[in-house]
Amino acid sequence: MQILPGLNTAIAKTVRNVRMKSGLSQEQFADFAGLSRVYIAQLETGERGASLNALILIARSVRMTGAELVMLIEEELKYFSR
Repeated sequence: MQILPGLNTAIAKTVRNVRMKSGLSQEQFADFAGLSRVYIAQLETGERGASLNALILIARSVRMTGAELVMLIEEELKYFSR
């Protein structure tokens, strides 16, 4: 399966922006989402991709829908398809 160019970077920037706007540390954010802080750190650095399950957990932790979070990621991804 082909991975979209820039996808991990778009996820990284979006997850970090959402976390920062919510005023949460990585630890707090991870706790609210039910994920590990290491996983959140890896997402935010683009070191790791995210599953749909993780994205929905992240979205719910900041009172967003999964669709809203994916739309933000897609917006960020537009910068890589130019």
